[in-house]
Amino acid sequence: MDRAVQMLARLKGPVVPINICFNPDGTINYAAVRAYVNWLCEGKTPVLLLTYGSSEFASISDDELWELTATVAEANAGRSLCIASTGFWKPAKTREFLKHADAVGADGVKVQINPWLPKTREVIIGYFDLIEDATDIPLLLWGVAPPPFPIEVVAELAQRPNIVGMKNDAHPFYDYYDLIRATGDQNFGVVSGGQMRNFVFGYQIGSPAYLCPIAPFRPDIALQFYNLLVEGRIDQAWQMVFRYEEPWLKWATDHNWLAVMKSTVQLQGLYPNNLPAPPNPAPPSSLLDDVRKKLEEVFGVSQPRSR
Repeated sequence: MDRAVQMLARLKGPVVPINICFNPDGTINYAAVRAYVNWLCEGKTPVLLLTYGSSEFASISDDELWELTATVAEANAGRSLCIASTGFWKPAKTREFLKHADAVGADGVKVQINPWLPKTREVIIGYFDLIEDATDIPLLLWGVAPPPFPIEVVAELAQRPNIVGMKNDAHPFYDYYDLIRATGDQNFGVVSGGQMRNFVFGYQIGSPAYLCPIAPFRPDIALQFYNLLVEGRIDQAWQMVFRYEEPWLKWATDHNWLAVMKSTVQLQGLYPNNLPAPPNPAPPSSLLDDVRKKLEEVFGVSQPRSR
C-alpha cells in the first residue's frame, strides 16, 4: 500500500505532542524521552508528534533535533504513528532532514515553513516544489496565523499524493472549519491544533485527529472520548469535555502550561524533573504538589510507573 495512504489511515484520534525532558545543564535527557515514548505506546496512543511549541524547538540545536527525532522514532518502533517536524529551515536543509527522518523510522514529517516568510502561493508552493522529491516520506502542512495559510493554497497542495494533511494552529474554529471543507474531496486530514471541544465539531465534518491536552498523561481517557465520537455518542463526548478538559485546561493554563504538562509526566515516574529548556526559569518547587492535587481532583488517583 502507498505510504501516504497508510499514514492517512492511521492519522486518527488523539495526538500527543511530545514534551522534552531536559537535564539541569540544559542538555536533553534522551533516556527519559525514550521511556516516555515507550509508556505512550504501551498506552495505545495512536499518534506521536514532535512539534515546535510543546517540544521546545526554539531552545534546542539542529543537532539535538536530529538526535531527538531518531530517539522518538526508534523508541516508538512502529507501534504508534510517529510524525517528526522540521525546524524553520531553508529548503536544502529541510531536504536533508526529510531523508534523516525517513531513515530513522518516522512515518511522516510536518513541514514548518518559517512564519516570517510571505504566505503567498509563490513562496509556499515554491518551497514544496524544492523539497518534495527528497524522499517519499508523507508530509503534513502547518498552518499558523496571522496571517493565515491561504485556503486555496492548502486545497492545491492537498492534491499532491505525498501531502496527506495539515496541523491547524490558526483559528481553532473558523480556519479549522474552512480547511476541512476546502479539502473534503481529497485524501487529506486536517488535524486540530488542540482541545477536545474543538474536535467535537471538527470530527463531525471530517477532521480525523486532534492534539489532546489530556492524552500526554491519560491516553485512556483521550481514547475513550474519541471512541464516543466514532460511535456517534456526541452528548457523552461533551460530558467528557465538561468533566475532564474544562477544569483541567483552565487550571493548567493559569499555572504555566508547559511546566504543568512536564509535571504530569514526572508524576508518572517517567521524567526526573519538570524543567523547561534554558533560559526559561525553573518552575516553583510547589508546582509538583499542586499538579498532583489537581490531577487527583479532576481525574482521580492513579498509580505512577515504577522507575
